[in-house]
Amino acid sequence: MPYYVSGQIHESDQLIALWPEDAIAKRGIDLRLLHEVTGIDRAGKKVSLHDLDSGQVFEQEYEKLLIATGARAVRPDLPGIGLPGIFPLKEFQDGINLKAFIEKGKPRSGVIIGGGYIGVETAESFSRVGLDVTVVEALPRIMTIMDEDMAQLVADEMIQHGVRILAGRKVVGFEGEGQVRKVLLDDGGSLDADVVLLSIGVLPESRIAGDAGLELGERKAIKVDPYLRTTDPDIFAAGDCSTAFHRILKQDVFIPLGLTANRQGRMCGENIVAGLTGAGMRPFPGIIGTAVTKVFDLEIGRAGIGALEIERYKLGGISRVKIKAKNLPGYYPGATDIWVKLYYEDTSQVIVGGQIIGRDGSVLRIDTLAAAITARMRLEDLYSLDMAYAPPIAPVWDPLLIAARMGMK
Repeated sequence: MPYYVSGQIHESDQLIALWPEDAIAKRGIDLRLLHEVTGIDRAGKKVSLHDLDSGQVFEQEYEKLLIATGARAVRPDLPGIGLPGIFPLKEFQDGINLKAFIEKGKPRSGVIIGGGYIGVETAESFSRVGLDVTVVEALPRIMTIMDEDMAQLVADEMIQHGVRILAGRKVVGFEGEGQVRKVLLDDGGSLDADVVLLSIGVLPESRIAGDAGLELGERKAIKVDPYLRTTDPDIFAAGDCSTAFHRILKQDVFIPLGLTANRQGRMCGENIVAGLTGAGMRPFPGIIGTAVTKVFDLEIGRAGIGALEIERYKLGGISRVKIKAKNLPGYYPGATDIWVKLYYEDTSQVIVGGQIIGRDGSVLRIDTLAAAITARMRLEDLYSLDMAYAPPIAPVWDPLLIAARMGMK
């Protein structure tokens, strides 16, 4: 959606993965649009439905039930939060509404509240459409999912492109006549704002599961077992409303990511069919939190654990190494800096995490790290990989190999 707002994606229809008509006609799905499930009767194995078009209320029986309600954007209860010009960016319609507002109102200044993935991506989008952009982050720095030194590289890139960053500041309200014009800060100051993006995180949409007595886990996401069943064996959950097993932390976590949601949904379908036909179910393989993004010309990637998880989960016996290298041989035109950081166990030297920042496709190396982490490779195993070399593609000693070697020393 940020790339639609910026105009890099021209038509919103390009973002639709499946049209309702195709779901019905080509896939044979009994799709009920504008129908809200208001309750689950686990004993009677029924759900209560509200037809939002006709107003009719009725019940639907089930043998197996899947809850895939996703997540909702956090919307703080602040003075002026209802003013026109203040947008989340979670639902498909949010992106359409935001772009239409910018095209019609021609705002000059934009404020983004929150410096996570969506916040920094939209900062670029706002900049591309000619806005003066300020990012306000309540924490001491943006991109807290990354280590502090790596996040600083992101902040530097944004500042170089004219984005103002206010870290350690909280938004306490909004002002404006008929439209937002000011963002009020906790230090008594304010920012001019003709458009505001709320990007302070998401929460799992799990209320209906909690009301039905199903167990909730981290951040009140619906807790699922290895087969994606809830605490009721006939009710499954998948996607941004549910937990996922973290292969490194060895516990259930709430990390809403696109591939996780897609894979969980597919496996739920397979396991529900298996349960109905008497076949064996397959366990969900788990996640390591692999994620990437791009801010202006800078690419950012991470996999496994980093300083954030080490502090949050009180992990010990883990070391780190960081190197700065070139993505191409230094003599080849277009060679740019790349930073690689590896986390590994002290005793075994098994790789448990990594972060990469670079340009021109450099961050795709995070997929190699994701494979190494998943396979529990040691630093020596990574260093021993027969990686490709050609001057237009990569240097003889790939930055991953250099980082692994530095860790071994």
